[in-house]
Amino acid sequence: MPDRPLIIPKHAQTLCPWTPENTRHDHQLIFPLSNDRLMHVWSEYYANRPSDPFRTQYDTDRGTHDEFPCQLSGKISTDQGRTWSTKFTLQENIWGRNVKHPNMMRLKNNDILFTFTAWESDQYRNVYMKRSSDECETWSDIVQLSEPGWYCTNNDHIVRLSSGRILLPSHGGPGFRYVKGDLHSFVFYSDDEFETWHLSDNTMTAPGRGAHEPSIIEQKNGRLLCLLRTTQKCIYKAYSDDQGTTWTTPEPIDLPAPDAPPLVTRMPTGDLLLLWNCVASDRNWPRTPLTAAVSKDDGESWEIVGDIDNRTDHDAAYAAVHYQNDEALITYYTRGTDWARDTEIMLKIYDVDTFYR
Repeated sequence: MPDRPLIIPKHAQTLCPWTPENTRHDHQLIFPLSNDRLMHVWSEYYANRPSDPFRTQYDTDRGTHDEFPCQLSGKISTDQGRTWSTKFTLQENIWGRNVKHPNMMRLKNNDILFTFTAWESDQYRNVYMKRSSDECETWSDIVQLSEPGWYCTNNDHIVRLSSGRILLPSHGGPGFRYVKGDLHSFVFYSDDEFETWHLSDNTMTAPGRGAHEPSIIEQKNGRLLCLLRTTQKCIYKAYSDDQGTTWTTPEPIDLPAPDAPPLVTRMPTGDLLLLWNCVASDRNWPRTPLTAAVSKDDGESWEIVGDIDNRTDHDAAYAAVHYQNDEALITYYTRGTDWARDTEIMLKIYDVDTFYR
């Protein structure tokens, strides 16, 4: 393990713990509501059979796999993320397998756009959206964004550009069919608050398994930077000079990574924060440590600050970040490396200036 410091948070808690009834929690975000409230949204997996009191996290023959039933649930905080309400359902599972990958965006009319991916079968995963005009108390009818096919988004990756255009980063197979081991990234984009929308003119891919789970940031010059998950033992990057309509051919950057997603966000300071698993691997694992790096030149170079989580006996991945005032609320999934596919969600809160010490 590299000799990097562990960045100590000012607050930490297991936000969604493992239980026999809800054995896996992941794909989370924190979204600001009115009256200084925060809403935590996540994919909550549930038992579709009577709960087994002898079920444990270590039952590898009964682990909670990606295709298992889950719904999108929420909790509310009224104290900047220190304590949370009991859970409630934001989107029930009405599809063949599950619903996950939440994204939320505050629209210009103050409505909230809520997108998610429904896993219907091996061959069909589709992207849907709905809207709320009353702070997520009630919802519009569900609308399908994608043409029928095989698509996927990632949690908390939706972004609004300075022009007002909204991008929903996504990936799928060639021709939006399921083709194992050939993944292509693109965006859904809209200039009218997703009343209408389009797909990128081209897709981004890479050798090996391809490129997926894109994370996109607008640089200060208006160019878009996209960081991509690959099986090439490093992160790949691509650019767009036309607000996401077309993309350059992805190329590797000098940041080691496994087959796990990076997340890039802009801090209140104006610099970029990157969270990813800083270890070279062409497989899904190891997914530890979860590392933080800062860029002061809009993603052209990175300075590693330290690790958010460096436990060698736990995975830590799929980070999301919400900034409030001078704090960064970082959530990610974690599990013991000897667990089955079960996971919990961890919350750590940092002063933003911690990433400059």
